[in-house]
Amino acid sequence: MNREEPLKITRISATPLAVPFKQTHVTWTGAYSAKSTLLIEIFTDEGIVGLGEAPGIPLPEMVAMIVAEFEEFLIGRDPFEINAFQEQALNSQSKAGLVAMTWNRFRNVANSALGGIDMALWDIVGKATGQSLCRLLGGKLRDRVDMFAWVHRKDTDGMVKEALEFQKQGFRAFYLKIGLGLQRDMQDIAALREALGAEALIRGDANGAWTPVQAVQEIRALERFGLDWVEQPVTEDDFDGFERVSRAVAVPLCIDQGVNTNQLAYQAISRRLADVVCSDLHRVGGLMAFRELAGMARLANIGICRHAGPEFGISAAAHLHLIATIPNLTLGNQTYATTIADDVVNETVSEFEEGALPVPDRPGIGVTLNPDKVAKYSEMYRKMREAR
Repeated sequence: MNREEPLKITRISATPLAVPFKQTHVTWTGAYSAKSTLLIEIFTDEGIVGLGEAPGIPLPEMVAMIVAEFEEFLIGRDPFEINAFQEQALNSQSKAGLVAMTWNRFRNVANSALGGIDMALWDIVGKATGQSLCRLLGGKLRDRVDMFAWVHRKDTDGMVKEALEFQKQGFRAFYLKIGLGLQRDMQDIAALREALGAEALIRGDANGAWTPVQAVQEIRALERFGLDWVEQPVTEDDFDGFERVSRAVAVPLCIDQGVNTNQLAYQAISRRLADVVCSDLHRVGGLMAFRELAGMARLANIGICRHAGPEFGISAAAHLHLIATIPNLTLGNQTYATTIADDVVNETVSEFEEGALPVPDRPGIGVTLNPDKVAKYSEMYRKMREAR
């Protein structure tokens, strides 16, 4: 790259989108046929547009409000100044004075917006330099990333049929939601174990469904099925309860919602609450923050599993670049690629080979938007909100 003047950010756009699913997601919290995400576009004075995405949690409009709060730290800035933006956004009060404290005190709600912006900035840097994101991060350690097969809760026979089809495609790790009742969980997991064989990695995600006492009882009852791990057995704010469970069961545990910030991750890793940490750049607020998390876990000999929130191909591709650089990555990382019914990017980011996805090699994140699909899922989200 050779230019006399640096790029300048001119505009930021945030668009709520619906994410349609192929089949209904069933968890102990409810059943969902679609969820939401936020498309973030950062425009520059030379026509390079960075693409970012943030899960619409708790609502994309709320994430968009925080993106708007960060806009004053972006307009007119060189998009290469990612570290400076992060520090200013987190540690400065907005000019409007609407936030009583700095956003560093509200990381649990700011990180999703911050991660989406961070993703878009790195996309600009990659496009401007002609380098893929993983090369900018020091180069990939693997050409493909091993992903899990999401087996949705339905009738037992249907789950077994779906899992066996995934196994034929080469998937080694199988993920299902649990906490829907012990007898139902036992019946479904027993059938999956019998059908998939002893070598299959079967993981259950409770999403904080249990009290510590319930978690111990339920996990002990499931131990006979050789689970690879149980994810987030208790609520995210109950570290003492998580520790009680981890000391009382033989099944490995994975912590997910409990490490929504790196400050919390540091506590969980220091206390060795879990054997695996499951997170993503949205949870922790950016690519460098995720690498910081992975580094902390590696020092404690703890594995990192990529968490996936409701997402399209922008976030999916960005995470493939990112986790391809992580040494302590687990097998069977989370993905929505087997689950979403459509995408808003033109490139395919779901071409599995033996249960793994290739790391993109195009500049930046490596995806481009399909404007018609963006319009379609923006309208779908609008109708979803109206129907509530």
